[in-house]
Amino acid sequence: MGTNTVLAKDKKCGTCQYWEGDRTISRMIGNEPHSISVTSGSYECAVQSNKKVQGIGTCSKWKKWSSI
Repeated sequence: MGTNTVLAKDKKCGTCQYWEGDRTISRMIGNEPHSISVTSGSYECAVQSNKKVQGIGTCSKWKKWSSI
């Protein structure tokens, strides 16, 4: 499976605490996360039952991922 990149400052599913897909911080600038590499594909969302979302998606229930 491939990957997508999202910026750490963006409110995307890949930067959300509730997203259950694989992700890693892919670039740091000045000791701060700049971009996140997220696995492409659809994964469960912990707050939207029975809904699968992509790392590049958005929603109103976004909460900042604790690692960033």
